[in-house]
Amino acid sequence: MRRKTSKTTIKDVAEHAGVSTTTISRYLNGRYEAMSSDTRERIRHSIEMLDFKPNQLARGLRNERSNTIGFVVADISNPYSVSVIQGFEETCAKLGYSLMVCNANEDPEKESECLRMLDSRQIDGLIINSTGKNNDLLFRLSKSIPVLLIDRKLPEMPFDTVTTNNVQGMHLAISHLQEKQCNHISLLIAHPEGISPRYERVVAFEQFARALHDVRTSLKIIHSYRQELVTEHIKDLVTNREAGERIGLILGNGKLSLSALKAVHELKCQVPRELLLIGFDDPEWASIARPTLTVVAQPTYEIGRQAAEIMISRITKNEVYLPKTVELAMRLVSRESTDLSYDAVLSR
Repeated sequence: MRRKTSKTTIKDVAEHAGVSTTTISRYLNGRYEAMSSDTRERIRHSIEMLDFKPNQLARGLRNERSNTIGFVVADISNPYSVSVIQGFEETCAKLGYSLMVCNANEDPEKESECLRMLDSRQIDGLIINSTGKNNDLLFRLSKSIPVLLIDRKLPEMPFDTVTTNNVQGMHLAISHLQEKQCNHISLLIAHPEGISPRYERVVAFEQFARALHDVRTSLKIIHSYRQELVTEHIKDLVTNREAGERIGLILGNGKLSLSALKAVHELKCQVPRELLLIGFDDPEWASIARPTLTVVAQPTYEIGRQAAEIMISRITKNEVYLPKTVELAMRLVSRESTDLSYDAVLSR
């Protein structure tokens, strides 16, 4: 005969944590309004110690919730996305929610498929790094569940947004290159195509460029991430450099930063002797590349953490609210690609 295994019940967890079964039920459904942090920690510990596996389907039927949040990522290969997801998932796990991730691969049609699939799974809320091409569908979904935007704004849509201050980030980059006495500052960026961070960085660069004195500026917008386009631009910058000119090149995101480092190695370009490089985003490889890359770093984990807290608050309170935008500051991380003493080492 097959031996029956005993299953841990809500009552077992309640007795172990020293609380009522009602309190356990509230915890499992994310209703923490009248619950102290000590009580929440005792319940979490008891669930872990007793290996309690609540019946998610049954809970969802009783409470009309799945305790699952959908997350549509624009590009899962982007280190930015990975770090944001980590901050979001770890925060959700602490609060009793699971995460369902879908990669749109910067394709509006694929994004639409992801949205419809997640909707069919009866998710409680939706996080999206939007392409900006499915606004009607997003608006329809927002009638039944909370929708929150990550990084990319949709000003015409009534959604919560967690993003970064791109104007401040561009100011950090330009100021740093000015401190290094660059008299030619260039920005290389992918075409905005309605994607707000790119657009904001271009506008900020142009605004700061108009205010610069005795500094030449140039803006290069590319329509694809093909390596040869980045290599060609860097070759043109270095080849056409004027006498006594010190060039600082700002890369619009992590993908372009990596392509730029590949290009300078291929061209045997001396960084920072011939060209100073500074990128947006701080992927792990930036601190071990040669030369290591100076970056304007975004607080990606914190973006995910705050997005999770806002989303779960919207789900559990289930009330009419005015959408809010959280705009986090960036910080400059100075490394070898703008360190002129590194050039001195190379010259020996």
